[in-house]
Amino acid sequence: MLRSSCQLVVACLVGVLGCSAQSQSVAPGATGGGAGTSQDVPGGGSGGIDPGNPSDAGVCVQAVDIVFVMDVSTSMGPFLQKLAAEIPVVDEAAHGLNLSTPARYGLVVFVDDTEFANSGAAYQNISALQQDFTAWASFTSDGTQIDSAIASFSMPENSLDALHRAGTEFAWRPAESTLRVVIHTTDDAFWEGPTTTPEGIATQNGYAATVEALRERQIRVFSFASKWGGEDENQDVSAGWFAPFNGQESIPEATGGVVFELDQVLDNQISLSASINDAVAGAHCQPYPSPH
Repeated sequence: MLRSSCQLVVACLVGVLGCSAQSQSVAPGATGGGAGTSQDVPGGGSGGIDPGNPSDAGVCVQAVDIVFVMDVSTSMGPFLQKLAAEIPVVDEAAHGLNLSTPARYGLVVFVDDTEFANSGAAYQNISALQQDFTAWASFTSDGTQIDSAIASFSMPENSLDALHRAGTEFAWRPAESTLRVVIHTTDDAFWEGPTTTPEGIATQNGYAATVEALRERQIRVFSFASKWGGEDENQDVSAGWFAPFNGQESIPEATGGVVFELDQVLDNQISLSASINDAVAGAHCQPYPSPH
């Protein structure tokens, strides 16, 4: 997948942390499921965000925890390089929010195997997170699994295990006082576990179990994904991100999040920064959505 959208993606992450809790407009191209086209839905698509007053007192002081769940396969290097360069700006924007405590960050990386950086704990400082982004950006050029002794040659990646680990292993702060967010990026389909990949890697979690783990912990997934992937970028990989998967809601839809189409960013059809601003503003201090 082309990665010229990197700068826009980072801009949108800055927007996540610098938005007003009262903003309710949404940029075209955001959706919590379905077609992934322009929708006039407050807070971002049809993902279940319930707009309204940010708190009973009218002032939002909810904490924010953000875990980055990053595909580190070969095509993702430019994105991670840009994110490494700009993450201090993202953190600086967090200090401008009316949060009860500073924002916290975690990082899960995946190809077909997965790794939870920093032993699953929140980073103590932004410099440590920046160093890990830089290291994983360099890693993408190796063309291997995270276990460098194993080659990477199959197209689906292991988003589900990575998302499950983010949901179950991060030291999230209490859900009643914290907006829990996963920012997930991939440009391909995912393995439906349990199964074994052609490289011999055992994947653990299926789709339903992953969604359940996220919902039980009131975690919203904001995903940057592609509708078309594979070796020649001609395979439909939208299921689970833009569309239902085997009759189940997409992950953004099921968790009250939003998915953004990278191709529309590349074509300058949508502004990622405006989309993420509005999506997260709509979620901040709002109840977690009930199952549909």
